[in-house]
Amino acid sequence: MWLGFKKMHPFNTKKWMLAATGLAVVMYCTPALAQTTSEKAATPQAEDDKETVIIVKGLRKSLQSATEKKRKAKQIVESIEAEDVGKLPDNNVVEALAHVTGVQITRARGEGESLMIRGQSDVQTTLNGSPNNQGVGRAASLNDIPAELLKSVQVYKTRTADQVEGGIAGTVNVELRRPLDLKKGWTVAGSVRNVYSSIGSTESPYASALVAKRFDTPYGEMGFLLNLSYQENNYNEQYVQSETPMDFRWWTSMLKPENLGAAVVAANPAGEPGTLVSIYRAQYGVEAGKVRRPSVNFSYQWRVNENLDFVLEASSFKSRGSNMYSALNTRIKDNPTGVISNLTFQPDGKTIRSMRLTDTLTGAGDGLNVGPTSRFDSNVADNQRINFETHWHNERARIDFVVYKDENSFNNQWITQSQRFKNLKYLTIDMASDKVPGTGPWVEYFDVNGQKINTADINNYQMFELEDGKGFEKSSEFVWQADFTYRLSDDKFFREFKAGVRKSDRDVERAYGYRFARFGYDYGTRVDKHVSLLSFPGGSAYEAVTADIDGFASPTWYRISRKGLVDNYAAIRAYAADVSKRSAFGGSGDWNDEIVSTEQLSSSFNSNEKTAAIYAQLAYGFNAWGAPIDGLIGVRSVTYAGEGSAVRYVNGEPQPYTFPNKGGTDVMPNANAVIHFTPKLQLRLAYTVNIQRPNFQDTSPFVMYDTGSCKCGWGGNPELNVNKETSYDASLEYYFGRGGLLSAATYVKKPDNFTVWRNRSPRYIDDAQFPGIYYIDSPDNGGPGEYRGIELTARSFFDFLPKPWSDFGAEANMTYNQKAEIRYRYYNGEEITPTDLATIPGLYDAPNNSKYTYNLTAYYETPKLSARVTYNHRDRYRGYLDGYALKGYSQYIEPTERLDAALNWTPVKFMTLSLEGTNLTEDKTQVFYGADKLLPQGVRVPARTVQLSARFRY
Repeated sequence: MWLGFKKMHPFNTKKWMLAATGLAVVMYCTPALAQTTSEKAATPQAEDDKETVIIVKGLRKSLQSATEKKRKAKQIVESIEAEDVGKLPDNNVVEALAHVTGVQITRARGEGESLMIRGQSDVQTTLNGSPNNQGVGRAASLNDIPAELLKSVQVYKTRTADQVEGGIAGTVNVELRRPLDLKKGWTVAGSVRNVYSSIGSTESPYASALVAKRFDTPYGEMGFLLNLSYQENNYNEQYVQSETPMDFRWWTSMLKPENLGAAVVAANPAGEPGTLVSIYRAQYGVEAGKVRRPSVNFSYQWRVNENLDFVLEASSFKSRGSNMYSALNTRIKDNPTGVISNLTFQPDGKTIRSMRLTDTLTGAGDGLNVGPTSRFDSNVADNQRINFETHWHNERARIDFVVYKDENSFNNQWITQSQRFKNLKYLTIDMASDKVPGTGPWVEYFDVNGQKINTADINNYQMFELEDGKGFEKSSEFVWQADFTYRLSDDKFFREFKAGVRKSDRDVERAYGYRFARFGYDYGTRVDKHVSLLSFPGGSAYEAVTADIDGFASPTWYRISRKGLVDNYAAIRAYAADVSKRSAFGGSGDWNDEIVSTEQLSSSFNSNEKTAAIYAQLAYGFNAWGAPIDGLIGVRSVTYAGEGSAVRYVNGEPQPYTFPNKGGTDVMPNANAVIHFTPKLQLRLAYTVNIQRPNFQDTSPFVMYDTGSCKCGWGGNPELNVNKETSYDASLEYYFGRGGLLSAATYVKKPDNFTVWRNRSPRYIDDAQFPGIYYIDSPDNGGPGEYRGIELTARSFFDFLPKPWSDFGAEANMTYNQKAEIRYRYYNGEEITPTDLATIPGLYDAPNNSKYTYNLTAYYETPKLSARVTYNHRDRYRGYLDGYALKGYSQYIEPTERLDAALNWTPVKFMTLSLEGTNLTEDKTQVFYGADKLLPQGVRVPARTVQLSARFRY
């Protein structure tokens, strides 16, 4: 089916652009399709608007609902609405938020993966207003929540006292449907979709169904709702990249003065290799897999009378993934018998651009640390919640009570295989070759006779290493919350008082471990234990892999297939357990064990956290200079405490260990005001204090250290402080027509104590025999930081124009993050100096932050036909703060763009057919090291997709 479809609809950018132009011409020339989209409303709008209110459907209704939520909110908030099941054109929550003002997202493995708000990634996630955490983190995986289950999503950029603390970037609240939101009687709706991908010829099916009934009984109004969704994401992405620039202090044995060249020796008269920089390894790679996500939401509501109602809900979001990573690796590091020569440099004179790496071993051995590495993963994630609510109110008072329990888990198992080339003598590598699209590493391999090795010949491969392992995370949280609201007056200064209390108890568990066996030259026994790939158990089930990017085909390499590993696993384990056949082994446990036992897993810990929060806030209102002003003043206080336990490793030996989690109390005031200059024009002002507690993994008591001469190690840091942020916001908003909006917002955010990885952080460890200061690679507190920016939004349908132009609409928004920096004293274990600040550009750049992000969207809608074309541009941004990267060599992702389009046709009232295309320009992700592009990391290519779908409702 896909091959035929691809022939009919080739992924050609010019053709797509011509088709889009043609679509616009057709819509312009067929005004007969533009029928009336409105009916009289049941209730009038504000008299000052001087407009007749219209009930609208479809896209107009969604935009109008989102605009009204923003207009009436006390916080600064953006919203997206879905008035019908499956209506959103995106496949998960992250993708649905991609075009929201102030939001930036990352995409990987064929889908939207993570998001930032105003350049910050510490985002809190809530489900129907209550926090939803997962694993050892402080948020849920939003890409596991399908768009088909959504009623709406809000992005809160400021927080009030009645909202739970956390998420200094902001809060994403996911609202699921409830039965009393629907019409009386039965509601049946659903959708089916299939996504066709241009890479790997993959298809990804989606389906959803909703069944609900709202009805009257002698005991009040009741309703139930069952919403089901099933998604598959089959992805395939290709890449070429280099990894982790490091200095040569780690690889002194590979540098011989006679091979460095006169210029290098003259620049380094002391022979200090640390002044030269090279990548850790280069890769040609393919990443592919399948993720299945069955989800269900059940809701029951009982409205006893107009004053009292109850809600019982249960939801389950599951993810089942089978992932494959395969890469042809060329390691520059970890070649003890290798010697580097023929060096050339980038313009800075110290970053190595090209080299020759030669193996000096003359006898039997492993040769250079070069060859394919392939990993197969199996991932299982479950996120479940049961929730009960009751709401009572009269004319002045309101009481809300919520109690819920979350249970979630993540299990990961993997097996990794590594091969080596036979008879590899030397290689040449150019880290910035124009043979790679966008420039990247280009490698060639040579044998003892100086002939190029044919990587496509299966006989040139031998097994080098086998690894398997597992990890799991579990989290359980019980929460109850009570809120009391009392209406004080309608026209006096104090209008409303609200107070509440919240208690939570959360348990977290994590474990991780692996074992490996190596087959090669045994330096202890001087015995050659190499085994050809074809002779290894399962080796006959080999398959070829090639990374294909824009017609650039990397060398072909081989791996044992997933089926070959699974079918021969018993024989593989027996081979790995045979000491006579392996040259080395290590990790957690031995290959004679059936599985890696939990007791032997490393980086494992248990943690408990209890929180108690109280808050109070006052709503006020008054007139000043003829303008009504209203707002909130509040304060929230939260106390948290707990403890953690782990098996820490001292000189390689396990030692049970318990450590209290760092607790404390934080007080968070907030104040905001809305000045209503006119019924259409208003100004919001907000002052907010918020906190972000570190992830449980960062505060884990697990540590592995050596009491010997180095007195060093790595692990978590239970002494981490919370990241406390003070924010100042202003937003000027003008509302007009039906869903029309013009807004300009500005913000200043000042976080402190953000978490950053630090090498060799001095820490006192109360070791029973050797207490003292140890230098531990671990998370540490940095700070302070500062974010400043401006957001602009404009959207409207052109209702003020005659037909057919009134059927069109447009939206444009832009976020300018003027300043986004975080300060810290140390980077990669070294203290930052004034010279660093003067000579290293971007040293304090905040990660994941683009200075400019903008979205342009054009709409067209009639009762029969609707269309949408959306363009997203994200400016260059710094990647994550890598604790091992050198100063000045951080990862920078070049500007990205994305063009999506959707066409919807409603031939009959109860059904809509859709054709959608994503990433139509097939934009590549190009990455460099250093703000000045000191070295290309490489390129990654996501797929174009075409989606065919049908929605129905009754």
